[in-house]
Amino acid sequence: MRTRLAIAAVTLVLLAGVAAAWWFESSTPPSAATVASTSTYRVRITRAGRELASFDLAQLQAIGMKTVMLQGGTEQGPSLLAVLERAGASDFTTVTILGTGTRDTGRIELGVADVGPDTVLDIAKRGTVKVAGPNIPYDMRVRDVTEIQVR
Repeated sequence: MRTRLAIAAVTLVLLAGVAAAWWFESSTPPSAATVASTSTYRVRITRAGRELASFDLAQLQAIGMKTVMLQGGTEQGPSLLAVLERAGASDFTTVTILGTGTRDTGRIELGVADVGPDTVLDIAKRGTVKVAGPNIPYDMRVRDVTEIQVR
């Protein structure tokens, strides 16, 4: 009985932590520097150092918006697979997502098995995107994505 109560307590604490992090991220206002840079914000798709495509926010939205529920939150943006297809890079074994690294590590590598139909480039309120998906732990998400390297 005590073990069940302990597991329930730990689960509640973890859920509260995820909910608090999600709330903090969604309620943090953009900085003046971030707002100023969104007019030039782009996500580049590259392979072997060569740029295949570059998308601004309007172009990403035009690819098609998908809404997914992940880890207690709603993420909305184009699927990563659709973005890669539009860039002519739907054949890949790994993708490395690079971001500015100001709120996270700024880098994650995903294998083809990690990128599914619910992996999205979530469009944030501050005018950038973050990668989110069912195979990406919350604390491993890369925000303010600037480049997607395809191999």
